Amino acid sequence: MTYKILITDELSAQAITLLETAPDATFDTVFRPSQDKLREIIADYDAVIIRSSVKIDKAVLENAANLKVIGRGGVGVDNVDIGAASLRGIVVLNTPGANTIATAEHTLAMLLALCRNIPQADHSMRDHQWSRSKFLGVQLYRKTLGIVGLGRIGGQVARRAQSFGMTVIAYDPFINDEVARELKVNLVELDELFARADFITLNAALTTETKYLINKATIARMKPGVRLVNCARGVLVDEAALVEALQSGQIAGAALDVFSAEPLADNSPLRDLPNVVLTPHLAASTVEAQDDVGTQVVDRVLAALRGEDFRSAINMPVADASIFKELAPYLRLAEKLGNVQMQLAEGPVKRVEVEFQGDEVSDHVKPLTVALLKGMLDPVTDTPVNYISAPHLAMQRGISVTETKGLPDLNYANLLKCHVMWDGGERFLSGSLLGNESPRVVQIDDFKLDAQLEGLILVMESKDVPGVVGQVATLLGRHEINIAEWRMGRAGPWAGTPSSINISFINLDMMASPEVLQELSRLERVLKVTQIKL
Repeated sequence: MTYKILITDELSAQAITLLETAPDATFDTVFRPSQDKLREIIADYDAVIIRSSVKIDKAVLENAANLKVIGRGGVGVDNVDIGAASLRGIVVLNTPGANTIATAEHTLAMLLALCRNIPQADHSMRDHQWSRSKFLGVQLYRKTLGIVGLGRIGGQVARRAQSFGMTVIAYDPFINDEVARELKVNLVELDELFARADFITLNAALTTETKYLINKATIARMKPGVRLVNCARGVLVDEAALVEALQSGQIAGAALDVFSAEPLADNSPLRDLPNVVLTPHLAASTVEAQDDVGTQVVDRVLAALRGEDFRSAINMPVADASIFKELAPYLRLAEKLGNVQMQLAEGPVKRVEVEFQGDEVSDHVKPLTVALLKGMLDPVTDTPVNYISAPHLAMQRGISVTETKGLPDLNYANLLKCHVMWDGGERFLSGSLLGNESPRVVQIDDFKLDAQLEGLILVMESKDVPGVVGQVATLLGRHEINIAEWRMGRAGPWAGTPSSINISFINLDMMASPEVLQELSRLERVLKVTQIKL
């Protein structure tokens, strides 16, 4: 069989050579086609290789009668409708590790440029000046580097910083002590990192918790004169607060490769500050990284077409596409249960126990476990997690996993159970499907309930007394936050007694701000409230 592959963006010469020498593949190049053009031609191809300029949406996929594989050269797959592709049995894959070294090296390059004023000195020389005293720098040796996010890239940054004689500390609530010890890094709380670090580098994933992590309040807790590097995500930083801190000297300097809005606005005050180093999102832009991206995506697309290997598959935990399509609703349920577990966990998860009950799930323990791990790791990693990498990432983070099959439950034809443990705590979740489609949580710890796992959810523990629903609803209404659905669970035969508590899953139509969450937590009858996003 000869596979037809469509290429929509430039690939490296090495990648093109791989395609030209493939005995079972031909390819066409149509650079950056419009959506109409893509819909028109996509039916002819078995695979498409894209970068960031092309969008594979539901409308395109509806015309993709023969499409089997979508290969994304690079990490981000936000330009692919993964759900629609999955329902059609189309494998979506990317190349998440291709730019790890390039990004880590760029982080160190930015750090060095910042502490030695290299861009400013270069500009001065080009203006025919010789101003040595003006560009007095600081050394990295014997200084403390604080890394926020100790994932794949953060770990590489740590190793390189240690070669400069730096003391490395890190904040990552989802990395345990064993992993940190292997990297020779001390894990600390965020406030301690801010107080101790001479330099801070951001290598964290973007989540609801990390958005604008660097803001006016957190900057105030930093060591005066700290220097900041961000090669991760622009919206980790409140740029207005950063500008103010750079002007006051609370932050001595910043090196930024990413920004809240890109390209950076012409009138951004960051452009005019003398103590800032700016690059236009160059962290992954090396010859080697681009070569690796191209050759990896071609190699993996060809392997997936041949059914040999599904490395970097975002949505394919099993090799047989027909099995995947059959399992898709349960895989989605498993991912959501894992995602909820990680967002509710109160420390680095060390152990996961999963149990599957029912004919439709008990024969597919491995892919469902992988789906659950993927859901757990998605909110806390700095690169997208896929079904191939999830078990390895879990192992890297020191998470042990056990799997069992249980007897069918009388109340549910098929049931997924997940028990996670961390130092000093644990949580049990159980989930099933409504109408073989809608993922639901049906038990959390001792609380029985039936709540949909979708969108924005407040998970709230409260006293089981009159008035709670009214108080919470009134507070949310005052902030114009609409409640889409409210499901409550009560625990044990003592439910309704003065000492009992209940738990609520409250689906919202919009996100509650940190201030609203603080107001909710201050209500006398509310014991704990956490916002999660699915």
